[in-house]
Amino acid sequence: MLTGRIHPYLPELTIRDYNVYKRYVRGVSYQLYLDYGLLAYQSLPHKAGTLALLSDSLAGRQATCQSIRLPGSLSAVPMMCQTRGIRLAAQIEVLMSWHRLQDRRSSELPLKQKAQRLIQRLTLYRAYRKAVQEEPALERIFCQQRAQAVAQQQLRGQNYAVASEPMSNIYGALFSVLAPDDPVQRKNMRYIGSCIGKAFYLLDKAQRHQQDQKEDRYNVFVANGLSEEAARENARRQAIASINDLSRVYTLMDIKLNRSLLDNIIILGLRDTVDPLEHGSWDLNWELPS
Repeated sequence: MLTGRIHPYLPELTIRDYNVYKRYVRGVSYQLYLDYGLLAYQSLPHKAGTLALLSDSLAGRQATCQSIRLPGSLSAVPMMCQTRGIRLAAQIEVLMSWHRLQDRRSSELPLKQKAQRLIQRLTLYRAYRKAVQEEPALERIFCQQRAQAVAQQQLRGQNYAVASEPMSNIYGALFSVLAPDDPVQRKNMRYIGSCIGKAFYLLDKAQRHQQDQKEDRYNVFVANGLSEEAARENARRQAIASINDLSRVYTLMDIKLNRSLLDNIIILGLRDTVDPLEHGSWDLNWELPS
């Protein structure tokens, strides 16, 4: 679920903003280790830095930067430490990683992947149970939308908005949780998250077109009779429209800190994910100070 596609657009990123982003990413990683232990730290993808950055920046929380040694490293590195946004991002990463493991039935996996999936479940189970106790409301949202997604798979509908609704609702709920206790901010963040969830769902389904068709799994593009190439183009067009919609709402947000960095991520980074702004830019070996 948490795909890692919410990242900065490097060609337009300042060194200062790059350092802030990297320190938040490390801060969430270290929080995973502190709260959920070494096994969870090693097995999780560490992709929730942007969520922590959004939460703290909207609330105006200044994070403390400290040099700390990450597990498995011999040298200390600067990172942001133990804000509410960082703790919340760590909880979200655990919950989303656990539910991502449930997205595909074990009977459809080859033996090697079945074994890997079982190891991942055993590794994450204790962290997942702890995260559920800390954020029961988020867990209810995941379970409700998962049930809705299963129902839609059985119906095999052709409507793109309906098919993407469960993922859209999940991201909308997650982003609204990141906002401070302001009804307008929460409403805007829910809309932004919903747009991101819809775009990510369509891009993912287009990418999995051939595999889902082969395994007779529900795919909204297959249900509409589109070829793989047509599915990718259709997903790209809809995702661009969705990202453009959220950008208009984002410009109205009252962001108290790190505005230039978040502008880069939400306006340029998401757009680059959908349709690369500079082809080949991510193939470069960036050497920026940390």
